Amino acid sequence: MTDAAQIERARLNVTLTLYAIARLVEAQATGDARFIVAADAIKQIADTMDQVSDDTMLRIATAKTISEGLLSRMITSRLAAIGFAVPRCANAAEFFQPLVEQANVILHRARPRLH
Repeated sequence: MTDAAQIERARLNVTLTLYAIARLVEAQATGDARFIVAADAIKQIADTMDQVSDDTMLRIATAKTISEGLLSRMITSRLAAIGFAVPRCANAAEFFQPLVEQANVILHRARPRLH
C-alpha cells in the first residue's frame, strides 16, 4: 500500500465519518428517518474503504488536485444524495465507481498539461 493511497483513504474515511455524524444530527433535528438510513449507508461505505484499491485512491487524489476541488464537490454531492436521490451502496467500491469514472475523465483531460 502506498503512502499517498493510505493518506487519501484516511482523508476520505474522516470525511465519511463526519458526514455520517452530520446525518444523525439532521435525523434528530428533523425527525426524518431517511437521515438515519443515510448515516448507516455512509458508515457502511467508511467500513469498507479497505476494499478500494490503492490505484483508485491515487486516481481520486490526483483528480481532486487537478480539478481544483471539483471532484471533492462531486463526492460531497453524492454523499448528500445517499438515502434520498441515490440508493444505499453496498460498499465503498460501489460508492466510488461513478466518481472514479469522473476522475478518469479529469485525468484524461489534464494529460496534455501533465506532460
